[in-house]
Amino acid sequence: MSDEIEYYVKKYKLIDPFDPKNLKPAAYELTVGDEYAIGGKIKQLFDEVGKNEIRIPPFEVVVIKTKEIINLPRFLIARWNIRVKWAYEGLLWVGGPQVDPGWIGNLCCPIYNLSDKEVTLRLGDAIAIIDFVKTTPFNKDSKKYPRPPKRILFEDYNPDRLKSALYVEASRRIEQVEKDLNKFGSKLDTSIGINITVFSIIIAALTIMISLNTASCQAIQSWSILSFIFSFSAFIISFVVYFKVTSKSKGDSNEKNN
Repeated sequence: MSDEIEYYVKKYKLIDPFDPKNLKPAAYELTVGDEYAIGGKIKQLFDEVGKNEIRIPPFEVVVIKTKEIINLPRFLIARWNIRVKWAYEGLLWVGGPQVDPGWIGNLCCPIYNLSDKEVTLRLGDAIAIIDFVKTTPFNKDSKKYPRPPKRILFEDYNPDRLKSALYVEASRRIEQVEKDLNKFGSKLDTSIGINITVFSIIIAALTIMISLNTASCQAIQSWSILSFIFSFSAFIISFVVYFKVTSKSKGDSNEKNN
């Protein structure tokens, strides 16, 4: 119960730092620490607006280190899991639930966002809940958990190697669709420019024919003005299309080089 948790906190420093507000009737709420990994990169959180939050996109995986250090005596085991609140937000906790007797250090665990929306966690948010169970009395023949553990640092878990295959594949396909759309747009722009140019040539040809076969100066003047407008428009559109295609080609080349 909560009174026993407080007792072991005082005697063994079971949870450090300990906040009475996070103490529940038979468990304790663990909070988001200052280190996490997402997209294969280890990042830091700071107690500043804009730098104190983790944005988890749909289908992405994040590894979060707890703020609290757990110091288990050899006659206690701990069990922890994500808070139900975050489970209903679509976050799936995929770690091992048991913490062995003798463990000392922060806790780290991968969390998947299986929802279709971005989920935001902030520094100090209650992310998981942990409870404690007594084992049989420890004796000299019991196998000891190494103190300190082999993995005491966040980096020791190699969280930068963990990426969501689903998120990576979805991002790759979206990027490919965007490239295909850009290519289609360039082709469409080029096609429109060519069509307008051809139409302008036809207008110019008609103007010449009219100038040779009509005595109406008014008609000649009107067709000449119309031909000029279409020819000028075709020139501008062709220039814009050429500029866009050239810029796009240079951009794609720079991306490949980088």
